[in-house]
Amino acid sequence: MNTIEEHPERRPTGWLARLRGSVAEPDAGLMGPVRLVLVAGTAAAVVTALIGVVLVATAPSESAVRESLGVVNPPGPAGVLSFPNEVGPGGPGAVLTAAISDAPPPAPAGQPAAPVGKAAPSRLVIPGIRVDAPVREVGVTERREIEVPPLSARNLAGWFKYSPTPGEVGPAVIVGHVNTRTGAAVFQRLRELSRGQLIKIGRADGSVVTFTVDGVEQVAKTAFPSERVYGNTTQPALRLITCGGVYNKKTHSYTDNLIVYATLTSVTST
Repeated sequence: MNTIEEHPERRPTGWLARLRGSVAEPDAGLMGPVRLVLVAGTAAAVVTALIGVVLVATAPSESAVRESLGVVNPPGPAGVLSFPNEVGPGGPGAVLTAAISDAPPPAPAGQPAAPVGKAAPSRLVIPGIRVDAPVREVGVTERREIEVPPLSARNLAGWFKYSPTPGEVGPAVIVGHVNTRTGAAVFQRLRELSRGQLIKIGRADGSVVTFTVDGVEQVAKTAFPSERVYGNTTQPALRLITCGGVYNKKTHSYTDNLIVYATLTSVTST
């Protein structure tokens, strides 16, 4: 997507309203490492996260998309790809695909916990894939691009500071590299996560919030499910985002994003 979607008859709510009040809207077109498209009134921000590589405006071919998504069913009428009606559970060896565009976020895998107050995340621990990483906040650059952790910091995750803090109502957004020029990075094994696994986040107030994975999907960057990922929720939620799919050596770009959906299921205070 290379244009900014605008719906002037609507008004932003929640964290999107805070974002719109803090930074100017981005220009259409190429945005460097990460583009941001604001959709007023839907409380959705399309953060097309290309972690550590340069974003290109050229869409991947249908064959590249099919290969990266692992689509094994034949195209429908007029070459239209067929996608599942819901986000899948993920898991090692699972074929990750995108759900249909209007599918909701996956249902909670565990009993949702009550929300907690605002406190910035400081550490991310995912036992199932051996992630133990510091978290720093990332925002929007002077060029109106979403910041990402530096490539020199392979074991670092970035919390998008205009999203809710983990544990507040709404989708907290954390991004990370899948790899760098020197090797694997913090989210290199993110695709192995499956429904029911735990994600723990230490917060600045000393509390630890635990999220349970609800589902995992891999989507083409050209069809990022903004409402499903960034839309308002009635309970504390978490979205982990990194790159996926096919790496194009000519464009230095991955074709897809990998997205993990999770819901808050417990809180431990110190």
